[in-house]
Amino acid sequence: EDISINEVRANLAGASTVITVSDFNVDYLYRNYGIDRLKIRRIYNGLDLSRFPYKTPQERPPMIIAVGRLVEKKGFSDLIEACCLMAQRNAVFECSIIGTGPLESELHRQVESLGICEKVKLVGPLPQNEVIKRVQGAAVMAAPCIVASDEDKDGLPTVLIEAMALGTPCVSTDVTGIPELVIDGETGLTVPQHDPSRLASALETLLMQPNLRFELSRRARNLIEKKFDIARNSIEVRVVFQDAYQAKTGIIEGVQ
Repeated sequence: EDISINEVRANLAGASTVITVSDFNVDYLYRNYGIDRLKIRRIYNGLDLSRFPYKTPQERPPMIIAVGRLVEKKGFSDLIEACCLMAQRNAVFECSIIGTGPLESELHRQVESLGICEKVKLVGPLPQNEVIKRVQGAAVMAAPCIVASDEDKDGLPTVLIEAMALGTPCVSTDVTGIPELVIDGETGLTVPQHDPSRLASALETLLMQPNLRFELSRRARNLIEKKFDIARNSIEVRVVFQDAYQAKTGIIEGVQ
């Protein structure tokens, strides 16, 4: 059952603290629901970093990897167009798109119509361990996220956090909270959404520059360790709940 905007606003107003996963979301809650910024805590989602060990990307083959549900907001149609542009320039690469979803047939047709079946493979869903292995074996992770026609959009895709932890440099877009994670020229490369040409250029840049891949991946891993470690972030969440519980208990005891 859908919840109305007024119900959401009432629930948020009644909360002692609102936790969200990005600065973009903090601004969204403030602008759209009038929530006091002092009540909003941004705590990033975290990873168990022991399951995502860093590996340098310098010597990896020219493989582009993309992972996600095959839906509009993931921007995989733009990625396929970008791969077509790269193929026309005789770039040396392969691209694997891992996942399934309602656009699977449409994306297969796009690959076939562009004549790049040898370059781009839609491999379907895979177990997480296999996904991790393939991501860490790729030279570049592509996440060309967009705001879909129905306004659906990713907030801060976990696949980017995972890839950066593993040492795979990322190319993504400048939508929603992604630039907080993929900082252009520092922890990855970002391009405008719906821009296959810029996407192709960014992918080629990383494929051709192993030292840049290394520098971006090193800084990306440092960012993940600092801000996306589940051990650290779960402590922050626990403290928020403890403070809220103690505040409520104190009020109840005062009334009693």
